[in-house]
Amino acid sequence: DHPFGFVARPMKNPDGSLNLMTWECAIPGKKGTPWEGGLYKLRMIFKDDYPSTPPKCKFEPPLFHPNVYPSGTVCLSLLDEEKDWRPAITIKQILLGIQDLLNEPNV
Repeated sequence: DHPFGFVARPMKNPDGSLNLMTWECAIPGKKGTPWEGGLYKLRMIFKDDYPSTPPKCKFEPPLFHPNVYPSGTVCLSLLDEEKDWRPAITIKQILLGIQDLLNEPNV
């Protein structure tokens, strides 16, 4: 079950092997929003204790958005282990949540 337009894959190391701890992702802008037509690149960085802790999600390059820090890091309760993070949350759910956040910021 792969939503159309989304990308999520492990990055390659210089030797060609896959780095399962760092993924390159892309989120399409939702139809009918100012984000429509864009493809927003994101890096997902997993810690050794994933899924106990959420991955860090960072737009590259950073986006100007109320829920994105100047560094590009996404601020979303779903990604906060003190708030809504649960180990059962999937990469797909994270990316769909960030897509929703783009047009419906938490301010």
